[in-house]
Amino acid sequence: MKVNYLAPLLCIGVLALTGCNDPKKPSESNFKEAAQQYLDTVYPACYIKANFPYKTDGFNINNMPEILHAMAEKGLLTETELSRKHIDATWGIKERDIVVNSYDLTEEGKKYYKQDAAKNMRGENLGGFCFGKATVTDVSNFTEPSDAMGQKISRVTFTYKVSDIPDWAKSPEILNADRQIKKDVNSEHDGVGNDSNLLIVFYVQIMPDDFVMQLHR
Repeated sequence: MKVNYLAPLLCIGVLALTGCNDPKKPSESNFKEAAQQYLDTVYPACYIKANFPYKTDGFNINNMPEILHAMAEKGLLTETELSRKHIDATWGIKERDIVVNSYDLTEEGKKYYKQDAAKNMRGENLGGFCFGKATVTDVSNFTEPSDAMGQKISRVTFTYKVSDIPDWAKSPEILNADRQIKKDVNSEHDGVGNDSNLLIVFYVQIMPDDFVMQLHR
């Protein structure tokens, strides 16, 4: 699926352009280089964020039980059942078992796990499984710099694909449970212009002195 991001102007970095062509001139090659510099700050990306040991609570929130169980089957986590309670069917509630499991990292899981992948709502470190490299495949459109809010702004649209994704992340169980991994995996094998490429729209601020560009996503 093609993804189109049209977000408010949000400064996410300052990227200086270099190369054989004129680095001060807005061009496809300059914008492609700037976009690649940005992607290099985002990837490897981190997915499936959780701190370990992790204990489920018997409820399905964000598909986490399915994701963790699938990762345990792939050898990245250990899975230990702590409790199981059978719930009989009643009005509006299906018969089911409430299972509480504990998960921890295996040596294989530690290869991909980063302890400070993100921050939770309390500002504490939240770990995640990190992998992938994003490569710009095409700059499909850019506008000539124009004045906006007292700055020179160009609108740049480009596509990219993600590679270096481990085999375990491509399993149907993981793909069905995590939409972001599925988007990145789908982009890996498709060429430029196919719908599964990820499409990003950026606003680029042109600085007058040395054509430093600020990307605004």
